[in-house]
Amino acid sequence: MAIIPKCGVITGCVALGMVLIPIEAHAENQYLTAVTSEVFLATGTPKELATRASTCISQILAPGTVDAQLIISSDLDGGVVVARNALEYGGVARQKIRGRFKFEARDGRFRIEQTNLEAFSSVLKRWASIGKWAGSGWKKAEAAFASSATEVANCVIGGPKRDDW
Repeated sequence: MAIIPKCGVITGCVALGMVLIPIEAHAENQYLTAVTSEVFLATGTPKELATRASTCISQILAPGTVDAQLIISSDLDGGVVVARNALEYGGVARQKIRGRFKFEARDGRFRIEQTNLEAFSSVLKRWASIGKWAGSGWKKAEAAFASSATEVANCVIGGPKRDDW
């Protein structure tokens, strides 16, 4: 009689021949849950930086769902803007990811933290957590989130795009 260990999404199992061996792992290490930028230096008060960020976010990011409001909330005086961020990356096989984008400013500096990270699963036909295991593509997703934060940061530092007219 074979003993079958309890294998779940959080713990997982490895098949060695006909034997399943449970993998002990920490849930927080198995999923991409947050991407936090470096702290950027920029001139301005928290309100000035957050005001620029609101414009940059509106120019650069896309809302996370159809017909959703891009900026969820803002406290310009406190230097905080919270928005949705939806991205696509990859070549022929496009990957869709989304998350919550939080801009936080202090005097002369700011950072961006993205949380509630999800990828669209074409197999499950729904949004799901981004697993951090071989073949899941989590490193590319992490790079795409980081790239969007850098693009907004560069805009905040250099000023929003303006057309000459």
